[in-house]
Amino acid sequence: MAEKTLLVTEIERSAIHDGPGLRTVVFLQGCPLRCFWCCNPETQPLTPVLLHNGKRCVGCGCCVSACPHGAISLAEGRAQVDRTRCRSCGRCVPVCPTGVNALSGRAMALEEILDIVRRDMDYYKATDGGLTLSGGEPLLQPAAVKLLAMAKRAGISTWVETTAFLPWERLEEAARFLDGLYVDYKHSDAAALECSAGAQLERIEENLRRLASAGAPFTLRTPVIPGFNDSEAALRGCFAFARDLGREEYVLLPYHSLGAGKYKKLGLNPPMAQTPVMKPEALSGFAALGAEYGLRVQIGG
Repeated sequence: MAEKTLLVTEIERSAIHDGPGLRTVVFLQGCPLRCFWCCNPETQPLTPVLLHNGKRCVGCGCCVSACPHGAISLAEGRAQVDRTRCRSCGRCVPVCPTGVNALSGRAMALEEILDIVRRDMDYYKATDGGLTLSGGEPLLQPAAVKLLAMAKRAGISTWVETTAFLPWERLEEAARFLDGLYVDYKHSDAAALECSAGAQLERIEENLRRLASAGAPFTLRTPVIPGFNDSEAALRGCFAFARDLGREEYVLLPYHSLGAGKYKKLGLNPPMAQTPVMKPEALSGFAALGAEYGLRVQIGG
């Protein structure tokens, strides 16, 4: 990836849950984690990924002849993608008359991204909003820090939503250009975290201690996942760590199933298809638990 481009999966304008005020959220491709509940599975690889919505297929066969790798065929009147052959080259995307195929990410110049962000400057000024980078893990791509620096020079507030599972040097560099960070702190048990997300708790906690020592403004968030961390013991561990870091606020995110459709477009079965959506009120007891640790707990982002 060139130093002046980023692989972007989506740009969402007028967002209200990703930092203060109205914000433009730039979602970036790539993540070092493999959380089994991931709601953006298409962002995990650090390369574009083909999304295939077979329900919209009319069986015209245009994508079959367009694919240079022989990864697409027709079966029972619909296009089928052989993921072992697909290279996500995107040749099948423009030829489809019904928009069955799409790539999860595209390379965008930093100036191009910033031009889109600048469109809502008046809203940022009126609401104390700005730019938020999300993902995936937005800081995995080195050029993300350059975009943050450009936004700050343009007078735009900057936030990131991060896993903190990164080399400290990347977080340290980014923090110079940030007004705030949301850090997903998924579990306080190292074995549970590594088994379920592929992350090393030691690195995450060390990074968080360094951020706290540097006075960086960050808030811890925990996505509450049934069967993983929805117990009193698990959340007590999270709250205790937040208290030790001197945090005053904490965010709990109820499990949702909004990513289920994305798994299907990737040719995968949603891993939590049978798990009911968690209602915010189900976490009210955990909010009271957080208060025992001196934390103001917000339910939902």
